[in-house]
Amino acid sequence: MNNWNDLYALILIVFAIYLFLFLCFFGFTRYLKKRRINKRYLAWINKIRLFYKPVAWLVIIGGFIALDPLTHGLIIVLLAVFGYKQLGNYVSGLFIRSSPMVVTDTLVKAGKIHGRINRIGTLGMVLGTDQGERWVWYNFFDKTGFTLISNQTNVLQRALYLQTELSKEELLDLVFNHPVLALGKPINIKELANKKTFLMHYTLIKGAKHEDFINYLHGHNIMTNSTENFNA
Repeated sequence: MNNWNDLYALILIVFAIYLFLFLCFFGFTRYLKKRRINKRYLAWINKIRLFYKPVAWLVIIGGFIALDPLTHGLIIVLLAVFGYKQLGNYVSGLFIRSSPMVVTDTLVKAGKIHGRINRIGTLGMVLGTDQGERWVWYNFFDKTGFTLISNQTNVLQRALYLQTELSKEELLDLVFNHPVLALGKPINIKELANKKTFLMHYTLIKGAKHEDFINYLHGHNIMTNSTENFNA
């Protein structure tokens, strides 16, 4: 980046790519729905669209810093410090929203909160509970763990914290070796700041037992917990 015009051109290019992808996603999604093709492909399309936005912002921010690395870099650092909590909510939301089960009317259980998803936002979601609508930050789901129950298929998706000496790649290999979870259902594993601690989102198909999977992990010396605090 040599001047502001270069940054403006970069922004236009990023926006043009997003517009092109949006039109492609819209057309392809309608095509898949009409052809009644496996919903797994729709889920992949939504993931690509979901993660393109933060990647595009990172490219633009990188171009902004390149104009004046010292001054602009300091500005971005200060903004990141002040917006740390909101950034954490946004990043957590990316992984949660990437699940095909995170749609309106899905039942959510997290800690003492039970409700159905009414609206899905960038930093959190609105749940309809017995006490009325309630806003829940995505960070809350990371802290408490959660279960998703589809209103249509009765499929369960759970969140589980793991502690292990295995690397993320070794852990993924071990998880995919489980016969129940290796059926094309979404599995996400995120490495946390705490050493050797991971947050895993996985799906239980009809007839699968949560306890069986827990015992499978324990049999491979992997500690499990419903929250990040293993010492509680």
